[in-house]
Amino acid sequence: MPTHPAANEEGYIFKAPVNVDEEMVDMMEASRQYQNNVEVISTLRALTMRTLNIGK
Repeated sequence: MPTHPAANEEGYIFKAPVNVDEEMVDMMEASRQYQNNVEVISTLRALTMRTLNIGK
């Protein structure tokens, strides 16, 4: 595409092979998974503390 404004002298266009929309979705999914894992650990810790307090 020699007429493209981003083309070099030989007519090639170079850009990163990154799909911004896909990367954003992946980032949001990873964030949600992290939040879910933190919630599971917090709940597990609270239940363990309750169990320990029953024995007192």
